[in-house]
Amino acid sequence: MATAADVRKLALALDGVREIDHWGRPAFRTKKRIFAVMRPDGLYLHLPEERKQFLFEAAPDVFVKFMWGKTANVIVQIAEVSRTELQALIGEAWQHAMPPARPAKRCATAKSAPRRRYEEKH
Repeated sequence: MATAADVRKLALALDGVREIDHWGRPAFRTKKRIFAVMRPDGLYLHLPEERKQFLFEAAPDVFVKFMWGKTANVIVQIAEVSRTELQALIGEAWQHAMPPARPAKRCATAKSAPRRRYEEKH
């Protein structure tokens, strides 16, 4: 059985995560966005749509559907999941909220004039 203290510990253990206040509730964010919010009714997690749909169907009493406009959000009943499962769910939400990786910069020599083929030089 997981607790709010587990949520905080697991979220803050992830790279680049900081805790902020979100309308009087503890929330956890990356540079890009909030991915988890502790609410009175459970833990909101920002997950991909297909993952949320899977959770709603798998255990609707544990993964409660909360509608915000036309968007379905998942509220995890943390007392009903193991600490291991909670860690995996928080990790998924964190990964989903991470900024996309930037392509590696090309070195200065790669931008120089194209190399001539060996035959052209001789």
